[in-house]
Amino acid sequence: MIITDEDLLKRLSQLNASIVHDALRAEGLENQTLSHDIKPILAQRTMYGKVWTLSGELHKNINVHESLLSWTHFLSKVKPETVVICQPNNQSIALMGELSAETLLKKNIKGYVVDGGCRDVKRIKDIGLQVYCKFFSPKDVAGKWKVTEMGKEITISEVVIKTGDYVIGDEDGVVIIPKDVAKKIIMKAEKDLNSENKIRDAIMNDEDPQQAYLRYRKF
Repeated sequence: MIITDEDLLKRLSQLNASIVHDALRAEGLENQTLSHDIKPILAQRTMYGKVWTLSGELHKNINVHESLLSWTHFLSKVKPETVVICQPNNQSIALMGELSAETLLKKNIKGYVVDGGCRDVKRIKDIGLQVYCKFFSPKDVAGKWKVTEMGKEITISEVVIKTGDYVIGDEDGVVIIPKDVAKKIIMKAEKDLNSENKIRDAIMNDEDPQQAYLRYRKF
């Protein structure tokens, strides 16, 4: 049976970050979770999708016009129906704001994760784009920051991230699923989630928790 990307994404949408982490760990892939400092602005929904990467850096000799041309070039070229993951290579400015969030949502971007800052937080909550970041700041990219690469391999929290990988995020954190093992991991996570549900039912029906664990080998 052929499982398409669409099938995998639909199945991923029914999972959570922790169960996916457990499935990755069972396959020896323990370093796939981003830093716990990266948190959701809006935690009401699970973020999931295929990754599209972005990276850039601070520039001392860039003017406002040049930096905003660079940023809007990214907004023009971003691949729709993806989760953008950004390595900004700084911890001083915001790499997401109101107008950018509006633009990304209009382009059907499923989420935005940045190893750095964000601003216009209240408005982004109202807009509804799933944004994960480390901190808030009114400082933005204007006259400070420039895109260096799009769609290329990046590293965040020692996790190697490639365009085409899968990602899931919720209140527990953000987990990256390498694309070459995505089918195996998602199917294992589904199986584990089913076992967890059976254990829960068993415990609620007064079965000893250790006996339930020994029966299903999941907890």
